[in-house]
Amino acid sequence: MIRVLVYDKEQCDPKKCTAKRMIKFGLAKNTEIKNIPKGSVILSPFAEKALSPADRADAERGLVVMDLTWTNIDDFPKLKGMNERALPFLIASNPVNWGRPMELNSAEAVLASLIILGDDEQADTFIKKFSWGPEFIRINGEMLSEYAKAKDSADIIGIQNEYLEAIRK
Repeated sequence: MIRVLVYDKEQCDPKKCTAKRMIKFGLAKNTEIKNIPKGSVILSPFAEKALSPADRADAERGLVVMDLTWTNIDDFPKLKGMNERALPFLIASNPVNWGRPMELNSAEAVLASLIILGDDEQADTFIKKFSWGPEFIRINGEMLSEYAKAKDSADIIGIQNEYLEAIRK
């Protein structure tokens, strides 16, 4: 089981905040930056490497989502001793950003990460707790399945680029 941690910057509407819902449902634990275990995987849109199944062991120490709004993304904290990873191309299915590429909410990011890391059982728990969960899988399921078969970050980028090239054609 992957330990999901949330660092909440308290920037979004608490009624719509998926990070708060993950904590409420027992799917994640709230954390402070100083309490994030060394070597954890931090989901970051600024990371140089993509999340891949090769990150599984590090993610078991902690898979950390930084919950802050996209309008304040420049406030994203820089942490030393952590493994920053970006998610590959995916499309949001949440009511706020539906259909927008790469603008996932915190729960979508964790759900995608769990599938990529090969924890389908834990991912299934997320799908059931969020009304948009089945739609996220409908939209991204094929890509996520391919990403989950990759061996490393380079493979993930290759799969992503093939998919994007197919869309362009």
